[in-house]
Amino acid sequence: MAVQQYCINCGVCMGKYFCNKCKFYDDDDISKNQYHCDACGICRSGGKDNFFHCSTCGCCYSIQMKDAHCCVERAMHRNCPICFEFLFDTAKDMTVLPCGHTIHLDCLKEMEQHFRFSCPVCSKSVCDLSNL
Repeated sequence: MAVQQYCINCGVCMGKYFCNKCKFYDDDDISKNQYHCDACGICRSGGKDNFFHCSTCGCCYSIQMKDAHCCVERAMHRNCPICFEFLFDTAKDMTVLPCGHTIHLDCLKEMEQHFRFSCPVCSKSVCDLSNL
């Protein structure tokens, strides 16, 4: 018997969002605009029209970064350099630094609170410091 969104016996919806490829159900909030990325092989949130998949980086990024992001091979397939959680499948928001390295947004904010303004991987500046 195939896994599906609705029970074939009683018709109960098992999840407002259902991905037949991942066998993933989400009943929390469909306003997250979940979608399945075939290239990533997982479901993501935020709306398919708002993201693009970079095959070099191996991950989906905001469409706003499409022409400006710096590619780092398999950038998301590593641990956050601050908290060491695996970035690819974490639920936390992440950001891409100007050098192309990725980090959790909360970790970047924590760095800034401690006056750390360089990438923890390559030491390049993460912001424009010319006005200081």
